[in-house]
Amino acid sequence: MTSPPDAVSVILPLAAPNDPLVAAWEKHLKGTGRWGEVLTPHLGGGYGTAVRIALDAATSPLVLLTAADYPYTPADLPQLVEKIEAAGEVLDPATGEWVMRTPDLVCGARTGRPVPGGLKQLGWTYRTFCKLALGLPQHPLPGWYGFGEHLRAWRAWVVYGDGLNDPHCGFKLVRRSLLDRFPLQCDGDMVHIELVAKATFLTSLMDEVHLTPKPDPIPKPVWAKKDRRALWGKPKFWKPQAGTLFAATSGSEIIPAPAGRGEDRPPESP
Repeated sequence: MTSPPDAVSVILPLAAPNDPLVAAWEKHLKGTGRWGEVLTPHLGGGYGTAVRIALDAATSPLVLLTAADYPYTPADLPQLVEKIEAAGEVLDPATGEWVMRTPDLVCGARTGRPVPGGLKQLGWTYRTFCKLALGLPQHPLPGWYGFGEHLRAWRAWVVYGDGLNDPHCGFKLVRRSLLDRFPLQCDGDMVHIELVAKATFLTSLMDEVHLTPKPDPIPKPVWAKKDRRALWGKPKFWKPQAGTLFAATSGSEIIPAPAGRGEDRPPESP
């Protein structure tokens, strides 16, 4: 007997209620036969704050982060779901054995804005050098997001290990089990960088897929000083679990917290 597909909680922060996007998402979820819910937290406190508020109410094992500042298409959701449900063989660093695992995070990459001619030729030269001299095949950029956005993507890769082509894309499908492992600290747009950086630190499997081409301009994200300070100076890679000293990772044992010991910090060194 085939098990029903995992439900999806769509988180769509909005600046104003009654946005037609809500009806479009509800119609799409009903049309796919996959149970889901559309959560529309207020965007006033920032994108990251809105996501945290919605996560408290989300009930599905899959969570889609999307946004209203770019024409993301509900019809792109199935290809993200297909990727996150496709198991692949990977090497388990703990046991040294090959195991089957599914991705924890699938990110979209916006397409439709062509790379300028001169930069396109430069990119071809760079990819050819990497393939012939270093044996490292590289893929062309999925689209052109502007010098500023590509510079921020490069900084996210160098500083936070975020190697996505389009790290600020507001279309990400993530397993709730991954989100339960760490808190989201950033209040604004930088939460996209934080999510991928922490997933990378926890050696989660990720993938990136190209979205439906759109000629629309790419919104400029804001890296607030407070968010940069939180993610660089005091990042938190684990979330306190009730009745435990620390959150167990896959295959590890959960250690109960002794009476009288704090449950909001890892065990002390002997």
